[in-house]
Amino acid sequence: MDRPMKSRCPECGYIANSIPPTHKCPDCGGFSHDWLIYDWDSFASIKRRHLSYNVAIICLAHAGLLTALILGSSPAVPWMLALLIVPAMVSGWRCRRQLRDQSKYQGHKAAIVFPWFSGFGGL
Repeated sequence: MDRPMKSRCPECGYIANSIPPTHKCPDCGGFSHDWLIYDWDSFASIKRRHLSYNVAIICLAHAGLLTALILGSSPAVPWMLALLIVPAMVSGWRCRRQLRDQSKYQGHKAAIVFPWFSGFGGL
């Protein structure tokens, strides 16, 4: 059974069962379009999935780098693909840090669904 997704007011931290239709907080009276989704389980699930994507990218980049070194490749493409290690490692580090700090969780925006390599957010 699906449970309702809670929302959090970005101004005062009030937690509601859903975003009010007027986007006005019933507690502080502040208006905001930036209400946060307050659901640790979905956030942690998304971050674990992003972590697995990052591990796969790191492994593929290492394989490409080793192939380029072994074959003595001079074209720039394998070397440029090897540079994907850097953002994958940074994103993986951030995902692990966020998963460890559940007490600091304040809610998340819907844009975190997309990983960093999709170009729609993530980092």
